[in-house]
Amino acid sequence: MAKAPSRKYTLLDGRRLKLAGVDARERAFLADIEKMVRQGISYFEVYRAAVGPGSVALGGRNRIDRKIAESPLYLVAVDLATRAGIKQGLVLAPEHEHERASAPKDGSMISVAQAADLIGISRAAVYKAIEKGALRTRRIGNVTIVDRKSAAEYRERRSAGESPEAAKHASGSRAAEDSRASA
Repeated sequence: MAKAPSRKYTLLDGRRLKLAGVDARERAFLADIEKMVRQGISYFEVYRAAVGPGSVALGGRNRIDRKIAESPLYLVAVDLATRAGIKQGLVLAPEHEHERASAPKDGSMISVAQAADLIGISRAAVYKAIEKGALRTRRIGNVTIVDRKSAAEYRERRSAGESPEAAKHASGSRAAEDSRASA
């Protein structure tokens, strides 16, 4: 079993929590969440295990109330899941929060997970397409966001059976056209 958090825990926002009232079962639960984070389990799975329906942090229930939301167990579980999301580039880290204002508000950019759903591929495959230059992206702090139009075009190219090299060329020439048009 993984090592449980110490009797004190510092949240991302700097608040320090005392975990003295957390029982052995709850400590084992937090240790399991920490282990999932260390193993690189998907943020979405970590979050579901940490605070999803039936989790120990919710007292085995499916709903959250004010008492649960303010409990150290719940706060630490959410914090551990959030740290996993930050590490995986899916959640904006607090030190980059000021960059949130620079994110487009018009829906033109989507998360990597949303791009994966739109295209019909895994998140890992989206990152590979990004590395190959087949998708237009933007970084905001520690998070990569994908141009929605680029993802839709990539999906169309995939359904048409176009090769990754052609997809890269098409994306690159569109990006060049976009930059010339805005100049």
